[in-house]
Amino acid sequence: MKKGFVKIKRAIISVSNKEGIEEFVLRLRSWNIEVIASGGTASTLREKGIEVIDVEDITGFPPLLMGRVKTLHPSIHGGILALRDKPQHISDLKQNNIEPIDLVVCDLYPFEEMARQKKDYSSCIENIDIGGITLLRAAAKNYDYVTVISDNSGFLDFLNHLDSNDGSTSHEFRRLNAIKAFSCSSNYDGQVYQWFMRDDLDKFPKEKFIKSTLKKNLPYGENAHQRAALYQTEDYDQSWANYTQHQGKDLSYNNLLDFDSSIGLILGFRDYLRPLVGIIKHTNPCGVATGKTVLEAFERAFLCDPISAFGGIVISNSRISVGVTEKIMQTFFEMIIAPSFDDEALELLSKKQNMRVVSIGKNWKSKVASDYEYRLIYQGILFQERDKNEISAKDLKLVTNRNPNNKELEDLIFAWKVVKQIKSNGIVFAKNGATIGIGSGQPSRIDSTITAIEKSEKLKDKRGMVSSPLDGAVMASDAFFPFSDSLEKAVSKGIKSVIQPGGSMRDNEVIDFANEKGISMLLTGIRAFKH
Repeated sequence: MKKGFVKIKRAIISVSNKEGIEEFVLRLRSWNIEVIASGGTASTLREKGIEVIDVEDITGFPPLLMGRVKTLHPSIHGGILALRDKPQHISDLKQNNIEPIDLVVCDLYPFEEMARQKKDYSSCIENIDIGGITLLRAAAKNYDYVTVISDNSGFLDFLNHLDSNDGSTSHEFRRLNAIKAFSCSSNYDGQVYQWFMRDDLDKFPKEKFIKSTLKKNLPYGENAHQRAALYQTEDYDQSWANYTQHQGKDLSYNNLLDFDSSIGLILGFRDYLRPLVGIIKHTNPCGVATGKTVLEAFERAFLCDPISAFGGIVISNSRISVGVTEKIMQTFFEMIIAPSFDDEALELLSKKQNMRVVSIGKNWKSKVASDYEYRLIYQGILFQERDKNEISAKDLKLVTNRNPNNKELEDLIFAWKVVKQIKSNGIVFAKNGATIGIGSGQPSRIDSTITAIEKSEKLKDKRGMVSSPLDGAVMASDAFFPFSDSLEKAVSKGIKSVIQPGGSMRDNEVIDFANEKGISMLLTGIRAFKH
């Protein structure tokens, strides 16, 4: 036998997920491997005509406490934990008629699934695995001599390895599988802990376990010299993983950041029935618009800031036709995201293979964002509730003499949905269901206001306007106005209504200015600030 290789002679199998177990055991038997199986696993195999040894035949005890105790016995764990190069260990086995066990195949009770489905207390308690997790940890601890498989996804690799090594496993193979087993057990314990703390989440627990699973390695990070990977966390809605990429390179680190921001944008508009298109650049919207058609919505969104739109991401809440595609392809975009695409549109897009084209499915409105978000900082992890607050007309407080008309009110709510996605200090000008000026990422609110005004006025000629593009428009601010200076700039260009959180020491001063100029102002009472 090769150095470090262990011949598999005896196995114990205890699995909740029986998928593939029949074929797996038959392959083991073809190698003359003796198979011990626990209650449910043994019954399943016997129903298929496969004879195995019952755990109770090894332990001398039937299952106890309605199945709570089956494999917890020295005859099982002595066989797993024995060091084959320790004379005392071998002597103990012989004195107690214990045979070594070379392979442990065990998954865990589906606790995570039970907790996610919010099953009743007793169902969750009974799905806290004890015997299974003990088997995994024992086998992983003794990986020098024992192979452990912690879920059925490892069946094929094990069998191929067995075939390639004359029924034996290598030390490195056992080590890697031990790592998987310890990862499985630690994640499982974390899930149980989180469930026990479920009623205390509003207080934030003293310890926070964040389960994450490697989804894929990325070509590079924000810059070419940085390595990067995508991990999916425990609270990730798996349905978002089911997007379809039709063409283009794999999504990069920066693509995924923009993809995430794009999803956040349209989720905020899930109640909109008419077509809507957003253009995202560096995680910030640079144009958002509704339209009678997707084409009209795209054209209006693009008009907001064509310069920033270059190299950005287009996202639509509606199916993309070939006509829209022809228009989009006149400008360079990194990616197009939509629920679906016409076949003719996909055929046309295939002429630009570097453009990433992604379908998110027609049921995107039913998908959810995680309840929490977190950031790594030098001092640790910042953890907070995700801002899922939505407002409607009834939530707004009028603080001026002038009421906005119905059209302005609709635009105000539209602008608020957009400004929620803008990085600080966010200012959005909107009119007739389209953004016409966006200011983001500035160190002061007045700077963002000036930026938004300048962007709108740059395109005055292209819009064919004589007066200011902001004449009759509305303004949204993600946080309060510390001074009236931003409002003064906007009013001078013709805005008629403002939506903002309120809460400044100078609210009265700002409100007085609004009344003086005859514009309306509505307060949300809640910020939408993104630092």
